[in-house]
Amino acid sequence: MGRVKIARKSTFIDMTAMSDVTVLLLTFFMLTSTFLQKEPTTVITPPSVSTEKVQETNFVQVLVSPEGKVWLTMNNDTSSSWSNEKMRMALLDKVSEIYNESHKNKVNFNVAQKQAFAKLGSFGVPLQQMGEFLDLADQQEGQTKMDKWLSGEDENPNHITGIPVSWNSDENTLNEFQMWMKALRQTENDNLAQAIKDGTGVAIKADVNTSFDIIHMVMDNLQTIHMNKFTFLTALKAGE
Repeated sequence: MGRVKIARKSTFIDMTAMSDVTVLLLTFFMLTSTFLQKEPTTVITPPSVSTEKVQETNFVQVLVSPEGKVWLTMNNDTSSSWSNEKMRMALLDKVSEIYNESHKNKVNFNVAQKQAFAKLGSFGVPLQQMGEFLDLADQQEGQTKMDKWLSGEDENPNHITGIPVSWNSDENTLNEFQMWMKALRQTENDNLAQAIKDGTGVAIKADVNTSFDIIHMVMDNLQTIHMNKFTFLTALKAGE
């Protein structure tokens, strides 16, 4: 008796459900992911075995280049009460107040400049040049020009990048880096103030090739204004 031949049928898999799941997952990660902020310089942090994570909010990062340039990045609560934008505007007002107490050439910022500062990720130029720097935001390709200034790639030799910092152990004559940090310590955000007091609110990020003298100078500046607790950002050391 001959075999019964079974007609072959094409295999069809409905991919609609899988496509829906893929789109949902993609949307989820887009809405919940935190994008890395662009920094003025690229640093390779030294390795360590510490697995303690830096908190995602209520801290300020002190970025230090091998040449001794310093920039700040501020991260606050995501609530409307203590948003990054609101806190940065308040910070600019406070540091201006501290600066004007000891300088004849006062610095003042208009509303547009404060709004531009509120949108910055990292910042760091001398306060006397901050107004000119913030005015770039309203110009064509303003963000590109601001990025070039911060990274030191600006063609104007008068444009200085980095917050002025130097050896200074006199609390009565603060340099600009100490003024910024003092203004941060006087924040009205209780969560940020408590984090700074506990030592988790200030994180120093420096390149592995940055000399100890530069790091020592930054730490000495903080200790002069009684900010004795801070953390260092490192990369997780690979196993041998």
